[in-house]
Amino acid sequence: MTDASVSTETCFRSLTSLLLKSPSTIEVLPGDASIWIPDVAERSQSPFLFMENNLGVPEKELRRSYLYAVPIFSAARKASGLHTLENPSNHTMSSVIQDLIDSSAVLILMNPAYQTALNARKQLITRNLITVGQELKFTAALLSSRHCCKQSELWYHRRWLLRRIYPIPSFPQWLVEDVLPDSPNFYLPPNDLTVEIHLVTRACELYPRNYFGWNHRTICIQSALVPGVHSNTSDVFTEIFAKEIASVMQWIESHVSDYSAVHHLKTLARLTEDTESAFLPDNLLPAFGHALTLVRAFPEHETLWQYLRVFWDEGDVATAFVASFVLPLQSTRMTEPENESPSGVQHACHFLEWRNQRLK
Repeated sequence: MTDASVSTETCFRSLTSLLLKSPSTIEVLPGDASIWIPDVAERSQSPFLFMENNLGVPEKELRRSYLYAVPIFSAARKASGLHTLENPSNHTMSSVIQDLIDSSAVLILMNPAYQTALNARKQLITRNLITVGQELKFTAALLSSRHCCKQSELWYHRRWLLRRIYPIPSFPQWLVEDVLPDSPNFYLPPNDLTVEIHLVTRACELYPRNYFGWNHRTICIQSALVPGVHSNTSDVFTEIFAKEIASVMQWIESHVSDYSAVHHLKTLARLTEDTESAFLPDNLLPAFGHALTLVRAFPEHETLWQYLRVFWDEGDVATAFVASFVLPLQSTRMTEPENESPSGVQHACHFLEWRNQRLK
C-alpha cells in the first residue's frame, strides 16, 4: 500500500536531492514512510529520514522512486547521446544531464548491480559532467548500506574511480616488470589507502564474509607496492601495514567463520615474501601462534583450521600442538560413529591427513 500523502514525483525528487548531499551513510528501512514519519504534514514534505547526514530510505518509497526513475533514465540517456557518438544541442543538455544523474543514482541505490546506470555515470565522469570526487562520496555512501556493500559491480566501479585519480606513472620497462603480476593499475597515497581500509571494514561489519569487500581491500593494499611511487612515505606505510596485520588478526578473532579475512591475511603474507620493499614487515610469524590459539578455542570452525594451514610452521611448537591437542581430539572419533562426530573432530582428522601429505 503506497503513501497517498506523497506523490511519486515528490518522492523521487526528494530522494535525489538527498543523495546529492553525499550522506555519510544510507540505510534502506523496512516498510513505507508512514512507519518512520507518522506526521502526515512532515511526511508530505519528504518521506525520507535525514539526520546528522545519515539517510534512511523506506523500502517502499525506494521502489516507488525506482519505478519513476526507469523511464526518466531511458529518455535522458537517449537524449544525452552518451551511449552514441551524437552531440545533442547545448540548450537541452543541462536538464537532460541532471535527469541522467538523478535517475541513475536512484537506479543504483535500488539495484547496485545495474550496469547500464553505472556505465552512464562513467561516461558522465569522462566528460567532466560528474567529478570523480563527487562519485567517490556517492559510492562510499552506497557501500555504507548492507543492501549495496555485497555487490561486486559497485566495488569495481569504485576502483575505476581510483584508477582515474591515481594512475600508475610511466616507468622504464625494467621497473614495470618488477610490479606484481596481479597488482592493480593504480596506486594509493597513505591517507587514501586508510580511507579504503576503513570503508571495507564498515562494509564487512554490515555484511559478514563479504568476499568482494575483502577483495577490494587486498587490491588497495597491493596498490601500495607499486615500485618507485611511495619512496618518500615508506615509514607511513610501515605503520599502515603493521596496523593492517594486527587489525585483520583481531577481526578473525571475532569473526571466526570469515574465510575471506583469512585469505586477505594470506595475501599479506605472500606480499611480504615475494616483494622486496622497505616498508613491509619481515614476516607474519605471530599469525601462526594466533591460529593455534584460535583452533584450540574454537575447533568446530573449519575456517580456523584453514587459517592454521596457511601459516603452519613445522617445528617444536607445531609438534607439541599436534601431540597435545590434535591427536587427542582425533582419538575421540574412535568412540563415536563418523557421522555423529563433532565437527571439530572431523576437522582434526582432515588436518592430520593434510599434514601427513605435507611431510612426505
